[in-house]
Amino acid sequence: MGTVGVGLVDCHCHLSDPDFDHANIVALVAVAEHSGEFEKIIQLSERIWM
Repeated sequence: MGTVGVGLVDCHCHLSDPDFDHANIVALVAVAEHSGEFEKIIQLSERIWM
């Protein structure tokens, strides 16, 4: 059985901050203000974690 890694979930993201890349973030909460932002959030998730 493998070990479980420890990381952080960022619920107030500043993705453009250079520290984001080095902060051991394993998940984030992307909040949309309206349904028109859904596609942008999906594209972000595919770019970062796919």
